[in-house]
Amino acid sequence: MVFLLGMFWTDAATLPAETATALVTNSAAVGPLITGQPVVPSSAVRQHWADRVRLFASQTIASQPVVLLGDSLTENFDVGRYFPGRLVVNRGISSDVIGNGLAPGDNRGVLRRLDCSLFPCQATDVFVLIGINDLGDRHGLDLMELGYRDLLQRLRTLSPTARIHVQSLLPTRGPYARHNANIRAFNQRLHQLALEFHVDYLDLHVLFVDDHGELKAGDTREGLHLNEPGYEVWCAAVKQAMGWD
Repeated sequence: MVFLLGMFWTDAATLPAETATALVTNSAAVGPLITGQPVVPSSAVRQHWADRVRLFASQTIASQPVVLLGDSLTENFDVGRYFPGRLVVNRGISSDVIGNGLAPGDNRGVLRRLDCSLFPCQATDVFVLIGINDLGDRHGLDLMELGYRDLLQRLRTLSPTARIHVQSLLPTRGPYARHNANIRAFNQRLHQLALEFHVDYLDLHVLFVDDHGELKAGDTREGLHLNEPGYEVWCAAVKQAMGWD
């Protein structure tokens, strides 16, 4: 089973208007490598997170799947369509974050939902993509690295047989391009963490970046989320990592 954990921003077309507005507002916040006041997500964002967690807890999954663990990029990944005949489980939640340094009452975070999202499945492989929403919430890179380190430690301890694939953050473009410098800096840290924990590092960034350092226009609808060609690129990368033809 493969789990995808991921992003804060989601496709506005798939969420209530209140949620979409909150996500766009947060994503537009400009903050270089700093830690600002914790961002409190809207009630719609918190409710969507809670609903997805309840859904995961209610599902009975065949053992040894591949799990995709992440945010909206992962949630919008139609694994049934892109991985036919493969046991791939989607554990993405739009607006999700790593899960440390959050405001009081903010229930989000991959760190807070591993018990229902991953551990019961006895996954063979876990593909993690998380962190872009932390940047949108103006979390500093040190805080993000600390949370990600905690995540890898828990995965290593509680799923010792699972192969872990740390996926780089994707580039962005247009109104979201302001995050690209931080994305590149955090990807360097993710690469080092993968080396330290002896896990796979899947460099998605290099597959999606154009000559200007931004997300390729043909792979996105609005500069942040992927379109069908973009998901085909990501699918091919996962298949290659798994050794699937």
